[in-house]
Amino acid sequence: MNLVSAVLITKNEAVFLERCLASLAWADEIVVLDSGSDDATQETAKSLGATVYEHAWLGWSQQKNHAASLAKHDWVFFLEADEIVSPELAHDIKRVLSSAMDSRDGYSVNRRGDFLGILLPNEARSSKQRAYIRLYNRTHSGFDLAAKVHEEVKIPGKSLALKGVLLHWRGYVMDEYITAFNRYATLEASELAEQGKKATSGLVFMRPILRFLWLYVYKQGFRLGTRGLIHAMLKATSEYIRYAKLWEMQNTSRTLHPPKGILPAYSSDSPLSASSGEDGSRGAASSLHSTHLENKLQ
Repeated sequence: MNLVSAVLITKNEAVFLERCLASLAWADEIVVLDSGSDDATQETAKSLGATVYEHAWLGWSQQKNHAASLAKHDWVFFLEADEIVSPELAHDIKRVLSSAMDSRDGYSVNRRGDFLGILLPNEARSSKQRAYIRLYNRTHSGFDLAAKVHEEVKIPGKSLALKGVLLHWRGYVMDEYITAFNRYATLEASELAEQGKKATSGLVFMRPILRFLWLYVYKQGFRLGTRGLIHAMLKATSEYIRYAKLWEMQNTSRTLHPPKGILPAYSSDSPLSASSGEDGSRGAASSLHSTHLENKLQ
């Protein structure tokens, strides 16, 4: 029987911890690496039998790899605090652990999320699903340090699929989805730029459309009614924001003040100055307005 450590990283996740850790009763050890919670995260984890460590935030991949290094056992099952291991998945993990395992291999999970109170299908491509490794041996594998976001475990061996669902249930409302997607879009655009990807007008236009069609038509989001429509449009919008930010990074920068040529030049030979009255009152007013505008812009 191979021994396994269930490992997770946290920050202010007390509201989710009880249900998460309760789904890990099959694990030989539970390790929680916290990055400075100011709620009851650490106390809750300790009360539920987890071994708790604290370390300042290192970045997604670095923090996860550090957490795995703190485990007693080389076989690691990694999950997030807002995830729940289903009974079927727990049963299959135990089945795998009781068999001969190649330490170069990794085991992928079927991760499904929520949206406004319903369970979504797994919307990832089959290749991405196979890459969603959560059970692996840390002696050969670990999270990719090159990834800024949506980090994956890199393995030298085969990806083997586990049966059952890893449930990701955050309970976000629309404001939280929009905030999260905007935050992730910045990291994703930065990562794309580092990979040498270019944002063309065609990509900015087509990527959101293709994303919508993938979710709403191919993944049959239309079967979920209005929620399915809202979800597909929201994810398409996040795709647009990602590539719009990439285009911005590569083509422009913040323009805090109007460039030269945007505002009229209030000079002595401008039409406004030339149209002043005999007493010069119009010209004086124009000059005063110009001085006021310049002061506002400085």
